Amino acid sequence: MEYVLAGDVHMSDRPPSSCTADYGTDILDLLQQVIALAYQREAAGVVIAGDLFHCKAPSRTSHRTIMQLIKIFSGGPPIWVVPGNHDLQYDRQESVTDTQPLGVLLEAGAVMLLDGWAPNGKMIYGVPWQQKWDNLHVFDALQGYRDWRVHSGTPALVVAHAPLYPPGKELQYEFYPAAQWADAMCGGQCFYGHIHEPHGTWQLKDVTFCNNGALSRGSLHEYNITRQVGATLWDDETGRFTFVPLKARPASEVFRLEEKQQVTDMKGRLDEFLKAISATSLSEVSATSVLNYFRGQNLKETEIALIEELLEHVA
Repeated sequence: MEYVLAGDVHMSDRPPSSCTADYGTDILDLLQQVIALAYQREAAGVVIAGDLFHCKAPSRTSHRTIMQLIKIFSGGPPIWVVPGNHDLQYDRQESVTDTQPLGVLLEAGAVMLLDGWAPNGKMIYGVPWQQKWDNLHVFDALQGYRDWRVHSGTPALVVAHAPLYPPGKELQYEFYPAAQWADAMCGGQCFYGHIHEPHGTWQLKDVTFCNNGALSRGSLHEYNITRQVGATLWDDETGRFTFVPLKARPASEVFRLEEKQQVTDMKGRLDEFLKAISATSLSEVSATSVLNYFRGQNLKETEIALIEELLEHVA
């Protein structure tokens, strides 16, 4: 049997600052294509590798968005979600059912949580985002998979939301060594989210890793402008990963490319403004005062809106 795998979705009511107003509609369309692919391939299920939602604050995801996702996910193939850091509040696993939008989808029966083995036999094993990325927590999270793997040669898949990188591509501020992850798995295949830039399929020790990029294109980076958005098929008999392109809109229609330079210019003007403030008064500067400063600069409303959103994230 096959499973359809998808990377970070980052569904949001409001588009990221670099994206057009159709961001949410684009994400819903891509999710519908993922479900359609599962039907077409008669797949055993769909697995989302974390960050189904973008905003960690529960109040920033509307009832309308939740209902749209329930409609898309209900009545179709089984859908499992590995909780990502954006699906959690304060990186607490229990927050999924306490406060988070993902918990509403679980309660509605639209999706199932994947933390450990999926309830369909030992084929898919989920590792959610961890509060601490160290050997103790990673080895504990993979304990159930490792115990089974030692006594079985059957292909199985670990789906994780984890800061994994091919050797030599790690970031200095956040990564877990892939070699140590491979040791904790004791062989098999691993499809991982959290990293939006596609790494493709790569091998380390006796583990085959795969990350074909996020479903979302929320950030304006070069790889997001040029990459193909898609889903991934995993065959539970061969352990093979196959990338399947989806019909995504061109980058020129997804990103507000013409406004990128405006944002850069505004950032420079903000830096100049803050430098002009003495150190003694810097602690008294508020987001409101900075926004009022720019309102007096005869900027367009779209530019003011961008500044307001940037300040909202910083505050």
